[in-house]
Amino acid sequence: MDLRRLNLVLMVLGLALVAAVAFLQAEESTATASEAELHDQRSLDVTMAATAQVQAFLGIDHRNVDAQAQVVLDGATGEFEQQYAEELDSLRRSARAQESTAEATVLEVGISDIDATTATVIVAADTDVTSKATDGKSRTVPWRIQLDMVREGDRWLTAGLQFVG
Repeated sequence: MDLRRLNLVLMVLGLALVAAVAFLQAEESTATASEAELHDQRSLDVTMAATAQVQAFLGIDHRNVDAQAQVVLDGATGEFEQQYAEELDSLRRSARAQESTAEATVLEVGISDIDATTATVIVAADTDVTSKATDGKSRTVPWRIQLDMVREGDRWLTAGLQFVG
């Protein structure tokens, strides 16, 4: 093989190698972008579910306890759902006896751990509370709550809830 032909073959092979590397990098970049978009969507879904659950859990109106409790139960699963259902009669009696109302405002949501099926979320919220104990005057109460979320089907549900800090 003459030198010109060898140079031509080497140049063609070099161009093919450069094209293959560029293609593989583009594929990797697309996969990474898709993973990032999936993570962002998952984080948004978890944040929305945690926000709704905390607002339902902390909010109360002594005239409408059953409907509000159903919202909590609809967003719950497992041990948390069972514990909440067991305490519902006590909550109902107390809210009605004290003529309690509480409106929850979620201030911040932080996801400390997340994967495809589980998430741990910390929520900072305030409630504006009125009751017989406050003489009908509004009082703001701060809360920090950790939620253990699980994905069931296309929904994120609360499997555990505890007060922190």
